[in-house]
Amino acid sequence: SIILFCSIASMILASFAAMSQKKLKRLIVYSAIGHVGYMLLAFSCGSIEGIQALLLYILVYVIMTINMFASILSLRQNGQGFSVKYIGDLHKLAKLNPLLAINMSLNLFSIAGIPPLAGFCSKFYLFFAALGSSLYIGAFVGVLTSVVSCFYYIRLI
Repeated sequence: SIILFCSIASMILASFAAMSQKKLKRLIVYSAIGHVGYMLLAFSCGSIEGIQALLLYILVYVIMTINMFASILSLRQNGQGFSVKYIGDLHKLAKLNPLLAINMSLNLFSIAGIPPLAGFCSKFYLFFAALGSSLYIGAFVGVLTSVVSCFYYIRLI
């Protein structure tokens, strides 16, 4: 039950702290704290389905995070003099590099859990594993914080 409490606290605190961020790196860090909360929810299930959901979620999350950081770092390597420090700096991205903007948009939609992308499938499986283990409060908080996280991910787009 301590793991479940940490999971719920991590999801709630991270999602609301990320809403007020103006700097991109801080937003990504708070997002990572929230994702750890989802992983702890799967771990607290204590079942095979929970571990399977955890492994799937970790796989999808790692791929999406690597893609996100690679996209942000490629802006610095591009030599266009385009520095990304604040969220508002990304508004020029669609004009400077439209393919990278599409890549980042799809990546952010997936991290936010928009269907039919991989992030949605992994969160869906994770929440069903939590419901199967009678962790109704954890699943409910997870769905709510996932909706809140959509707002700050879509703000980046």
